[in-house]
Amino acid sequence: MSTRFIAGVALAASTFGLLGCASYPSTYGLDEGSASMVRQTCNEIMGLRSGPEVEACGSSLADTMRALQDAHLTAQADRSCTEQGLLRGTPEQAKCVVMARRTAQNELLTNADVPSIPAAEPWTSYFSMNHSQQAERAELSCAQLGLHPATSGFWSCVSDLRHSIVNIRPDTMP
Repeated sequence: MSTRFIAGVALAASTFGLLGCASYPSTYGLDEGSASMVRQTCNEIMGLRSGPEVEACGSSLADTMRALQDAHLTAQADRSCTEQGLLRGTPEQAKCVVMARRTAQNELLTNADVPSIPAAEPWTSYFSMNHSQQAERAELSCAQLGLHPATSGFWSCVSDLRHSIVNIRPDTMP
């Protein structure tokens, strides 16, 4: 009897988990606007519609998005504190940066706009593309986040994105 109960609970939990994923898409720890852009990028630019590859793509792009947002908040806070006359390298300036970042982060979460995704070519599955097209889509996805190809962060994003998908489907080595 207890085996049936455990099996029933496991089935109910997995069904709830699957329905939960379908009903409530992941925000990847981002504000809704950024999470929406990540999901759209994986779908419309990368050509991923379902399965673990979508989550791998989303997680990879979300990691990059968080790093970009963090760097932007820090730079913005640093400028603000420097404009207040605080000297870099002092505890006062460092504390100011921490507090300014926190304030800006809270404002970002409450005032987030949904970024738009540029029109892409007609949807094509990532797995039906050749390696060159897959590489181009990964590059376009990282550019969509605001990374410029002249930066090392751009190429890290491209590499992380492609490897996250390959790790899900080893038969599609880029």
